[in-house]
Amino acid sequence: MARNSTTKTRLENRDRTFSSPVAIAFVRTVVARRGISEAEARQIYLDYLNRAEPERMSRSA
Repeated sequence: MARNSTTKTRLENRDRTFSSPVAIAFVRTVVARRGISEAEARQIYLDYLNRAEPERMSRSA
């Protein structure tokens, strides 16, 4: 199957998420302040993004 912009893997999406300067700063700050691993800090950031995303309304016909 040919890959295009609509067939990204989860890993590519995660890499794209953490290429943001805001995400990098968040992760570094959490690691420094809480003394946790980078992986744990990244998970906290992903949890925050998922929680902050507005709920999608289902269409009822």
